[in-house]
Amino acid sequence: MPPVVPISVVILARNEVDRIHDAIASASWASEVLVADTGSTDGTEELARRDGARVIEIPWEGFVASRNRAQGSASNDWVFFLDADERFTPELRADVEAALAAPDDRFAGYRMPRLSHLMGRAVRHGTWYPDAKLRLGRRSRGLRTEGGRVHELCVVDGPVGWLPSPLVHHPYRDLSDSVRKAASYARLGADDRYERGARGSVTGLFVRPAFEFLRCFVIKLGFLDGSAGFAVALLHAASYFLRAAFLLERAGRE
Repeated sequence: MPPVVPISVVILARNEVDRIHDAIASASWASEVLVADTGSTDGTEELARRDGARVIEIPWEGFVASRNRAQGSASNDWVFFLDADERFTPELRADVEAALAAPDDRFAGYRMPRLSHLMGRAVRHGTWYPDAKLRLGRRSRGLRTEGGRVHELCVVDGPVGWLPSPLVHHPYRDLSDSVRKAASYARLGADDRYERGARGSVTGLFVRPAFEFLRCFVIKLGFLDGSAGFAVALLHAASYFLRAAFLLERAGRE
């Protein structure tokens, strides 16, 4: 069944051959699935085309600029940004179609919760949930991506609605992938903070990570997710430790 309102699902990808199929399949109901490839060498582009997506090649200019460039090639006014490690559920699809078909046209975009998985388990507590994301918006109402090198945000010009069903997220392939991503994002975050005048400190290196572990695992009830909740709290604390370490490293070089 075609979507009630034309919508483009835009996927920014690079070397995602092991995950792009499931992402595209979950969005196959959309009138357009656009994969913006930023330099894959593993066959991502070919697989995406076989799966029915429209594929374009764009340069990697950072998350913000590349996502905005990809959006500019979408065919429809309504755009949903989907990452290769994310999936629509039938419930979220129904929410999206109902929102776009509604006669109330006052919303420029929509947020929804994102439900991440780790160690084969959905993580419903700690700092990972509800993790509300604005992913659906209208280009005619200023849909764009803003932010720094990492943890960019989608914004619109106008009121934002809420979709109750979560977007499913599988952030890591395995343990090594989680460590690699934590280090990469921490370095990018440190670079952003350094340029805003932040500097590393002993407090940031030891005290803040310990506090963040307690906040994630105890205060925000991460322990209810069992071993997955403990792992999330460790990763969360480690990201703060690494960011502080990278800040100290950069200050030492200058």
